[in-house]
Amino acid sequence: MRNRNVIGPEIRRLRSRREMSQNDLAIKLQILGMEEATRGKVSKIEARRVCVSDDDLMFIARALGVGLEELYPDFIRGAKRLYDAICTAKASRYGLYFFCLLSCSQTGAGVLDFVFSITPV
Repeated sequence: MRNRNVIGPEIRRLRSRREMSQNDLAIKLQILGMEEATRGKVSKIEARRVCVSDDDLMFIARALGVGLEELYPDFIRGAKRLYDAICTAKASRYGLYFFCLLSCSQTGAGVLDFVFSITPV
């Protein structure tokens, strides 16, 4: 399954550091106004199985008492080539990393252009 967000592991780390359960975080999110927050949704966000909306990012940051930037991994915050860093972060250990390299980097774009040029339409 494709990873759908890059912030899940950071949310888990920040939540654990505050000794909050997923259910505790979901309740806090609901109190702040994120009505659809459940323990299941928090679990899916942390497991990177769902996309996270801009609104949800703001609720999560507020619930954890951090700035939005802190929800992102260090290597993304300090990346010189942000797009490549995000692609790497989204890649799974099951082969999407290779695809992401092909589709994100300049070299990969050439490889994909070649593959599409020899593929009949």
